[in-house]
Amino acid sequence: MRIFIETMGCQMNKLDSELAAGALRAAGHEIVEDRRQADAVVYNTCSVRQHAEQKVLSRIGADAQRKESGKRLLVAVIGCMAQRMGESLRRKYPAVDVVCSPGRLFDLPELLARAAAGAGGVSLDPARPAGPGEDDIARMDDLDLARDVSAAAGQSQAFVRVMRGCDFFCSYCIVPFVRGPEHSRDPSHVVQEVGRLVQAGRSEITLLGQTVNSYHWAGSGRAVRFSDLLAAVSAVPGLRRLRFVTSHPTDFGDDILQAMRDLPNVCPYIHCPAQSGSDAVLTRMNRGYTRRQYDEFVDRARTIVPGVVLAGDFIVGFPGETQEDHQASADLIRRSGYKNSFIFKYSARPGTPAAKKYADDIPQAVKARRNNELLAVQEEAGLAHHRQYVGKTVDVLVEGPSASAKKTARRKHESSSSPNPPIHASATGVSAAAPAAVQLMGRTTGDHIVVFDGLATLSGRYVNVQITDATSLTLLGCL
Repeated sequence: MRIFIETMGCQMNKLDSELAAGALRAAGHEIVEDRRQADAVVYNTCSVRQHAEQKVLSRIGADAQRKESGKRLLVAVIGCMAQRMGESLRRKYPAVDVVCSPGRLFDLPELLARAAAGAGGVSLDPARPAGPGEDDIARMDDLDLARDVSAAAGQSQAFVRVMRGCDFFCSYCIVPFVRGPEHSRDPSHVVQEVGRLVQAGRSEITLLGQTVNSYHWAGSGRAVRFSDLLAAVSAVPGLRRLRFVTSHPTDFGDDILQAMRDLPNVCPYIHCPAQSGSDAVLTRMNRGYTRRQYDEFVDRARTIVPGVVLAGDFIVGFPGETQEDHQASADLIRRSGYKNSFIFKYSARPGTPAAKKYADDIPQAVKARRNNELLAVQEEAGLAHHRQYVGKTVDVLVEGPSASAKKTARRKHESSSSPNPPIHASATGVSAAAPAAVQLMGRTTGDHIVVFDGLATLSGRYVNVQITDATSLTLLGCL
């Protein structure tokens, strides 16, 4: 069967899609890049924001029309939306054949096989507080360990999951209910997986968790903190860069910061969402810290980790947010000096405590205005941050041609009327044209996006780039 997978949402979903693709290949299926060629489509969904779910439903509507017109097509929905809506997805949208929750990806090949035989099916995680059983946890861990490390040949970066679920229960967030209780993986399994990836050519690894710094392993009679895990993974031979996302302010101890400072390949980058700069809003969000405590975290990070780079998240228009609360968030962005912030308008998510407890009382026009205002404040902060690097030389992992270069290449390909490559004369006769420089994009250890000109063959390599200019989101330079 030819299967097309579309991924929406966070890095966790990207990793889940990679694992699902590996499991489907192992079952004899082919993963294709064009949905028009597919016998089955798999949507890996997100429920954090309403827009993401609407996008999936739009895709399902289009698939329903294709099936009604005679196209033989299987439709599978996996991810957070699958767990949130469960059986109702198939009842409300008959075009859906398979529903599979994030914690039961190991069932996906069998579910699709049953759907191909006309049965379809649903596989969901147990609802909280029970969560998945030990057998299901072990099967998901086996899925991580069995990942196909050769599937993305030529790539230098990879994600590795260190924990599943979340126990924080922020009032606006559906994740604890669709991803289940927090469960940390055996550190030896994490190290084993990283080792296989590094041997396959991945030199930069990002450790993933819903709140990754909450990692805690107590198996085999010993306690392993996140800082201990960083040290163990850092020691994997050949690992050049080690990152982690996403962090929660309440579990960010000095031991983690000291590990970041002392372990040479741990990147000095922290994505730690604040969500609001107002104590009143933070309380209603059930974030578990005050504005003062977040400020103290930022100060500790900058004191202990020289040159640390910070990024944040903010929600605007949370129920009850006043103009004063909004200004407190703007002030926090300025004070923290974030490299970048992800800023979103609040939308009530069904099943969350906030949706049950608070009226969504901020008008959409006010949310839009506040969103734009925070984006403008972050643009100023981001520009000031990036300008500090002008004149410096930075170490860049080249990811490939920039979005602009890819767009230019597509246009040239579409407008070209000749199937033959350009040629040029040389002293020895006619030969293929010398490779031309293109605009490349890469990242620093601080997760800065760097754009510069170079040969496409540099993709996957580390290069030194001198920074000549900066925007609010990007560093510009030359080799």
